[in-house]
Amino acid sequence: MNFFGHDYLSGFRRIDRIGSTYRPPVWAEQESYHLKEALLWNRRKGSRVSTINDWLQIQIGGTEDVKKKRAKGQNRIKSTKYTLITFLPQNLLEQFRRIANFYFLVMTIISLLIDSPVSPMTSLLPLVFVIAVTAAKQGYEDVLRYRTDNVVNASPVTVIRDGKEAIIKSEDVGPGDLVVVERDCDVPCDLVLLRSTDPHGKCFITTANLDGESNLKTLLVPRDLPTVDLSEMHKLGMIECESPTTDLYSFNGKIELKGSEGRVLPLSAENVLLRGSRVKNTECVIGCAVYTGMITKLQLNSRLTRNKNASSETYINRFLIVILVALIAIVTLLYFLKRYNELFVIPKLTYLGDATDSYSVKQFLQDYLSFLILFNYLIPISLYVTIELQRVIGSLFMEWDQELYESETDQPCVVNTSNLNEELGQINILFSDKTGTLTKNEMNFQQCSIAGSKFLFKKTRLEDEETKALLDINKFNANQRIFFQALSICHTVQVASGSLEEADASNNKKEPAAGTAAATIKSGPPEMYSISDITEESHNSSQQSELNVSHTIENSVSSHPNNGNFTATSSDVNPLLVSGDGYGVERRKRPVVVKRSPNFARANRVHIADSPSIPTELNGSGATNGISSQPNIRPISLQFQRSTSERDLPQFEEANAGPALGHRRAHSYGAPNAYLSNPLAVPSSPPAGVLFRSPSTASRESYAAPTFTRQPTMLVRAESQRRKNEIRDFIFTLDYQASSPDEKALVEACANLGMVYTGDDDEVLRVRIVPPHMDYKRPFTNAKPKEETFHRLHVLEFTSDRKRMSVIVKDAEGRKWIYTKGAESYVFPLCANSSADLVTKTDAHISDFARLGLRTLAIARRQIGEAEYQDFLTELAQANSSLENRKQLSEECYAKIESNLDLLGATAVEDALQDDVADTLVSLQAAGIKIWVLTGDKVETALNIALSCGHIPPDAKKYFIIDCKNREEMLLHLNALDREIIFGIGQECALLIDGKSLGVALAEVSSEFRDVAVKCTAVLCCRLSPLQKSEVVSLIKSSNENYNTASIGDGANDVSMIQEAHVGIGIMGREGRQAARCADFAFAKFCMLKRLLLVHGHYHSVRLCLLVLYFFYKNIVFMGIMFLFQFHTLFSSSSVYDSLFLTLYNVIYTSLPILFIAITEKPYTEEKLMQTPQLYKKNTDNKQLHWPFFLMWMLFAIYHSVIIFYFAFCLFSYNNVILNYGQTVAFSCFGTLLMWTVVVVVNLKLWLESMYLSFWYIFTIVISILGFVITTVIYNVINLDYDTDIYWAYNNLLASLPVWLWILLTSVACLVPDFTIRMLQRALNIKHFSIFPGKQRKMKMREKAENTYL
Repeated sequence: MNFFGHDYLSGFRRIDRIGSTYRPPVWAEQESYHLKEALLWNRRKGSRVSTINDWLQIQIGGTEDVKKKRAKGQNRIKSTKYTLITFLPQNLLEQFRRIANFYFLVMTIISLLIDSPVSPMTSLLPLVFVIAVTAAKQGYEDVLRYRTDNVVNASPVTVIRDGKEAIIKSEDVGPGDLVVVERDCDVPCDLVLLRSTDPHGKCFITTANLDGESNLKTLLVPRDLPTVDLSEMHKLGMIECESPTTDLYSFNGKIELKGSEGRVLPLSAENVLLRGSRVKNTECVIGCAVYTGMITKLQLNSRLTRNKNASSETYINRFLIVILVALIAIVTLLYFLKRYNELFVIPKLTYLGDATDSYSVKQFLQDYLSFLILFNYLIPISLYVTIELQRVIGSLFMEWDQELYESETDQPCVVNTSNLNEELGQINILFSDKTGTLTKNEMNFQQCSIAGSKFLFKKTRLEDEETKALLDINKFNANQRIFFQALSICHTVQVASGSLEEADASNNKKEPAAGTAAATIKSGPPEMYSISDITEESHNSSQQSELNVSHTIENSVSSHPNNGNFTATSSDVNPLLVSGDGYGVERRKRPVVVKRSPNFARANRVHIADSPSIPTELNGSGATNGISSQPNIRPISLQFQRSTSERDLPQFEEANAGPALGHRRAHSYGAPNAYLSNPLAVPSSPPAGVLFRSPSTASRESYAAPTFTRQPTMLVRAESQRRKNEIRDFIFTLDYQASSPDEKALVEACANLGMVYTGDDDEVLRVRIVPPHMDYKRPFTNAKPKEETFHRLHVLEFTSDRKRMSVIVKDAEGRKWIYTKGAESYVFPLCANSSADLVTKTDAHISDFARLGLRTLAIARRQIGEAEYQDFLTELAQANSSLENRKQLSEECYAKIESNLDLLGATAVEDALQDDVADTLVSLQAAGIKIWVLTGDKVETALNIALSCGHIPPDAKKYFIIDCKNREEMLLHLNALDREIIFGIGQECALLIDGKSLGVALAEVSSEFRDVAVKCTAVLCCRLSPLQKSEVVSLIKSSNENYNTASIGDGANDVSMIQEAHVGIGIMGREGRQAARCADFAFAKFCMLKRLLLVHGHYHSVRLCLLVLYFFYKNIVFMGIMFLFQFHTLFSSSSVYDSLFLTLYNVIYTSLPILFIAITEKPYTEEKLMQTPQLYKKNTDNKQLHWPFFLMWMLFAIYHSVIIFYFAFCLFSYNNVILNYGQTVAFSCFGTLLMWTVVVVVNLKLWLESMYLSFWYIFTIVISILGFVITTVIYNVINLDYDTDIYWAYNNLLASLPVWLWILLTSVACLVPDFTIRMLQRALNIKHFSIFPGKQRKMKMREKAENTYL
């Protein structure tokens, strides 16, 4: 086969219709922008959309100037926030935006400039510690993002430069490079398709990473593109195209061919492979890079990496502002009181000396700023660093959670952004992708209605719902045969190239059946089953041999067809990289790659394929001794074998122990889906104790001996299971590729029943009829399966308007038939009157299917006469040649022949949902979370899934906004919907809107649409682009209600939505992990979202609230005593505490217990939170950080500081002879005693507020109090005289019994009100009160009274 010359140029050339001439497309007017800016685009941070009037001009094959060095890094992607140069200034700028950090920076500078009453180090050391810890955490997270970027950027890509093949890094691909992309590999950048191994110039791809659809899509080599040698491809010409845009479905450009012809070929979206798509069912393609790096369409649909801040930080900042205002008020008050005393009190105290007559500005600053430095600990600087530590440790708990671990893929939960942990408990609206997130995108045929009778699909048989009879293909009546015949040919499914020949080739190698033992038990690896194997005489299936794995894969030897042996070294032979004129490229050696089984639950399963037939002549040479004899010459073609059988290989790890080439993005070899061109050929021996069945009829008769009464039943079951396994393996071998998962499911169902579609050859469809093997008494025969052929004449494609597709075929007898498959609402009106009764019965069955959440299709057909067919051809030709209304005329022609159909029946297909997805969605809705599904799928498909998974309640009113074109229409829809919601009086309402209408809503009436949509129970947005998804999220975020949003998805098309939401959640799906890498949280299954939100979200919210409120409480207690002390010192700005206490109070004395309880607090058990989703509502909107809770904690703080200070003041004022040796205490003992009491009270207060008590938690409280005792004892025995003199003061207090009694009395006096209120709340079930009585009730009444303003 010639992999260069496109056979379609001769037999299938697309010719412009008569009367039509090519006109270049009219480009849309765009904003003016310089070309230089576009070329330097990828050097800027993030993705920016820009347009220019001039087209981009790209030389195919790159620039011809050999002296000019190729630029590197043009295809580099970047998701990091920092660089080595910008990290320090940018990170410091971000951190000092926080009020507390900026405040302490100012305080530190002030304390260094004035005569500070306390040491400047008390402010500087905590500030440096907080900044360093936060910077290290954020830098580490950015390093992780840098590493994941490098995995993609450093992946090897094959390019052709100057006619030679080269392997470069993905980041070094530049515009104009000819990129080679092999089967099952990702496209590294946006490419214009120039060559394909497909004989018709087609390329099949999946775009799940772009639009969420894993269906097969077809691209085409540009029509009339000349065929040139590979070494001359870089001389084809010049590509001119528009500047990159975010639209995934449009592309405007042209190719200007070089040479005397000077022709111009148009380019459209069907000629472009976008980054993120994956090549399927096409061995290899070559494309010219046009958009690279950050200007690819995929990256333009991704938003800039931005800092996400938890909503709790808003409340923290509010509290800080209140405390800061209080601080300024306190400092101002104390300053004026000091000035009053200096003017009116101190002059009367003659023993203090004469008062100063002058008062300078310097003295004012000294006095005022001294008070400011003295009370700066009202702002808790250690709050932020404690929150950071709590978040990091909490993220580790989530990653260690066994319930969030997927054992099949060995994938734990991943936390990429730990500063959003508590935000998981604040979600109001969840935006979810559909494909791969809610569903597995795996369709399963479940039921069908044939000629008015309902049947259930049982893998290889049908079960009549009424009689419960099981029918196989041999027992089908005419209606049933015709029905499944229609399903097997009315589709556009394709069979992977070479898969059928591969299966049949394995059968040709089998030894003939004989009655000898050698025929009964064979050595060697078990053979693959072909079509003829799945019959009554399946000799191979009766063997149960196991593969002997005594040899390693690396040392395995494969036999050559010419009886020569050579070492099993696989070569990367690309059919496209072989020139017809003998051009050769040096062969690359690689280790043997073994394909994994789809059963990921068993890591030791691999696929083994039979040895391919290696050509004896390689590129015209006479080599006959194997590939190794010509290492520098490529063969013209090498038929890659797709592995088909499943066997257990314990040495699988050895097979993968070869040198790895890294993350393969554009190479099929080395990837999980690689082809095995060098199979194992090791002998196998039967395991001991295994009894093999003989294929002879005598052996079968012996099974019916009377002695073994249960054996017939067991054998029937064994044969049934054996056949199911055979068919499953063979269908996997065929590797059906469909544009719709529904079609694939229907074709696979037909194959399971015995009508196996084996592919098409030049529009000739082949269906093999394979009889089942269900009766073990039936004698063996050597008959080959029957094959039916149909010539496909036309395919009437499915469109969203027609809601159906049809095929016109000619059978072996020359009769022409039209088969139609589509939505019942569109197929039933096309049926003849003779089918009226059948339509009624089938419609009832379809209603039953729909109630089960199944996707339904109606099937019909009729015979077409020759005259009618010729009229159809004439009308279709006229419609295609029309320059106006071509689409409308074609559809009218289709509708004319799709009439008077005979209804055959209906199918019911289930879209396999993710595990426990319905329970997850229902629980989240019960938790008060509104769910919006944003998908690129059609409205009908998305609606079926939304109903089956519980997203839209079954009794909810469904309001559709489809094909809305202008503002007036949208306002009418929104008014009508708003009235439905207002007058529905509790009736649940669901909104369904398509991408076109949503575009109008976002552009014209965004606020009105938002305010109405948020009132709906569920919202389903269909046919959205990735950028539209992020725009919807951004719109909801702009609401005055301050909704907290979360987005969840699994594909690259969800990245912008994930990054835009407050919380981004990624699912590690089968179509890549870009969403998981860009998300804040990632896990393997959608059902894990329930635990992540309801358990971890609840816990983190409660813990953070306790942490924040406690920090403000303990600092107010600490500074409240300092404030009261100033009234008894003539406002001298003296400190009652030693500098040691100021430094260690927030670091050692009170930090450990709150950190421990902030990572372990559990107000409810995990089981109760999972079973009672309503508990989630208790923490949403940060209810526990609202002003009532904050003011309650502050009142307790003021009370505790007053009790502690005045109890000590009274003790020292009325009788300070409290030491054991009968002496009075010094002033240093006063401050030390106050500090001791504060440490005890604030730690015991935390104990009272905690719900989850453990021995380790109590130990942290004890160790904190002991930490104060130990550090103070050590400090007071050293005579430093650094700040205040507390030499031996604390030792005297420890030795005094009255001091211990006083501490006990003071602690009880402080905590009795706390304990009493807490016990009353529990005993009387008193809810938390609001200091704004009636406010919430008034707001609710106002919401009910509001009418629409549209």
